[in-house]
Amino acid sequence: MDDKSWISKTFERWVEIGVPEFFAKIGIAFESNFLHTLQNCTISEDPYSNFKWAIIPHSAIPGGVLHCFPIKIKQSKITWEEWFLMDGEIHHHILSNQPFENEEGIWTPDADDQDHPIEDLGRTWHYQNSSDLRPSLLISKGHLLP
Repeated sequence: MDDKSWISKTFERWVEIGVPEFFAKIGIAFESNFLHTLQNCTISEDPYSNFKWAIIPHSAIPGGVLHCFPIKIKQSKITWEEWFLMDGEIHHHILSNQPFENEEGIWTPDADDQDHPIEDLGRTWHYQNSSDLRPSLLISKGHLLP
């Protein structure tokens, strides 16, 4: 692991909540999509410092959903991500409270939603089902080594 403490802490959190096992069950390669991406990140500050990683049960998705969601909404533009398997298809949703390039739609959670983090309710989200399964904030600003 890199000597940046946030990188070690992020990896430890992923292991603690069972991301490698969760991904193995749903068909996502943890090492190439998450571990390699994290280990090769060149930024000094954690882009997910205001986020919580959690695997949350979902009423329509038997295996649950890995969420990475903001703990507190501090800025005007926020991102939220989720990974899951539904109907045999792997999904990586990138959601934002503002429109963004390549978005595929808009979603507003129901007021009584029990399947998503409470921190993300009460807002309208622009979303994309990304074919890139890597955490978007680790790659979106070109922070990976070649």
